[in-house]
Amino acid sequence: MATASSSSAFDRRQPLSSTNPARSSLRQGRQPLAGSPHTPQQRQVAPPYASSTSPVSSFRHEEDAVVFELGSRYLRAGFEGDNSPVCVVGFGPEGGRRVGDYRGWIRTGDQTDNAKRIFKNLDEWSRSYELWSMDIRDFDLGLFEDKIERAIREVYNKYLLTDAGSSRLVMVLPSIVPHPLLSSLLSTVFNRWRYPSITLLPCAAMAAISAGLRSALVIDIGWEETTVTGIYEYREVQSKRSTRATKLLMHKMARFLERLEKDARRKDEDDDDDSGNEEAGKDESSKGDRGDDRISVSFEWCEEVMTRLAWCRSDGTAADGSEMSTSPEQEPADPSQDSDSRLPKSTISLPSPLGDAAPDMNVPFTKFSEPVEEAFFGGCVDSRYLDDHEMSLDALVYHSLKSLPPDIRGACMSRIIFVGGGSNVPGVRRRIIQDVDSLVKQHGWDPVRGKNIPKRARQLQDISMNEQRPASSASSGGTHRDDQLESTKNFIDKKLERANKDSKPYTHGVFRQVESLGSWAGASLVASLKVRGVVEIEREKFLQHGIAGASRDSDSTHMADRRSYGPGMGRSGGERSSWTLGEWG
Repeated sequence: MATASSSSAFDRRQPLSSTNPARSSLRQGRQPLAGSPHTPQQRQVAPPYASSTSPVSSFRHEEDAVVFELGSRYLRAGFEGDNSPVCVVGFGPEGGRRVGDYRGWIRTGDQTDNAKRIFKNLDEWSRSYELWSMDIRDFDLGLFEDKIERAIREVYNKYLLTDAGSSRLVMVLPSIVPHPLLSSLLSTVFNRWRYPSITLLPCAAMAAISAGLRSALVIDIGWEETTVTGIYEYREVQSKRSTRATKLLMHKMARFLERLEKDARRKDEDDDDDSGNEEAGKDESSKGDRGDDRISVSFEWCEEVMTRLAWCRSDGTAADGSEMSTSPEQEPADPSQDSDSRLPKSTISLPSPLGDAAPDMNVPFTKFSEPVEEAFFGGCVDSRYLDDHEMSLDALVYHSLKSLPPDIRGACMSRIIFVGGGSNVPGVRRRIIQDVDSLVKQHGWDPVRGKNIPKRARQLQDISMNEQRPASSASSGGTHRDDQLESTKNFIDKKLERANKDSKPYTHGVFRQVESLGSWAGASLVASLKVRGVVEIEREKFLQHGIAGASRDSDSTHMADRRSYGPGMGRSGGERSSWTLGEWG
């Protein structure tokens, strides 16, 4: 009986095909409305290299693109669709260590806190902490390729934890990169890993996209140079650059700390009665007086002081209207008695370079604004004595806006974006906008300056007013008729008014700062939307021709292809006959 009942129960079971309509109806009932927030359905698009029987295909149907942002000192990496990178890898002398290299941790018997200082040139002092430089005359491309390969392997093995080369790669680069560096970078990536394609995206446009803007003025205060780029409808209109950037600020801060150490050592020598110590101190001081280009301050300590204590004063341009803060004829004011005198007269205690036994150095807080003033705004140097590549940041932004067309200028000046490490200095953004605003109020957008310009403007205004007086008296009879014609509006104007009645006002022609998530976040958003960039480099074509195989027409990808193909001769979706370097060409 038990077997019969079990068999009858087994026979009463419905097949799977009969339950499919019920399950599908339940699924349809659970689906949320179109307008309500809900989790999107999983994409069922599998890459061509993934098989249906592989275990990985059941977990991830489509590999997310990997986004790299490569700068002079850091490499940011992450996946598409994320709002921030997974990791930020820096380049320094510690990154070139091999297994078993314990230099820096092993202390020998002759090393003490007051050991002999090592003086280095400023360029050599900071060269080991940067990946590449714009000046590649004495640059080692082989070392550059090794650093890139090691950094990418570290990113994948420690942070991304995926197979390198299995997905599409998106790289965010500055708008100007030397061709040997770009060729070495692409060759290293394509030869070491099997990436199907690499998309290059510009930093300035990605910063505007991450801010939700189509037009903007992107001020990138980077490591080696500051770049001011005008973006209009996602395209770079123009770009101006200056060498006043974070690297120059680090050099100014290093000289400032070197002077503090020198003063501390001299004070210690005055208090010490030992003649041997005096002779050693004189020897070290003579080495320190060799020149301002040789310093002994640690790079890590200088960078930490700059990050924690550097700030920018809020005083604007001088009263004479020059583009710099002071003129050479005028004596610069005491930093402690400037417009920021409302700040508390506090002092900062820095550790003494003489060791833990020596007392700390007390430095006024206002002194830490002097390196920023000299590096970013020229200090006491007049703008007439500066070259085009070393303009102050406020003058650089002013000249960039002045050279733009009026309609683009009005859109960009209301959407100013600050990116780069130098923009994180407290007060520098506000100072730049205030100085540019004062320059516009005094000089306007007229490129011609001089003593006779205001006099000529008044003469032209008087002539125009004299010409309008007889014309107004002669046409007094027809004013009534003109008023009637103006009162009758055209139907097109009425239609435009109705269409723009509910539209939001367009901010135009005023200075305004807009916050941005950065270039990496913009590239992540573009990659998640599956937008194909202008510079799309495929692996086979690059390995076949190299960087010389790129087309010189940067706008060839924007032209619509109107050619008709016969049956079976249509071009596959997204395929391109040639590739271009775009603005990097």
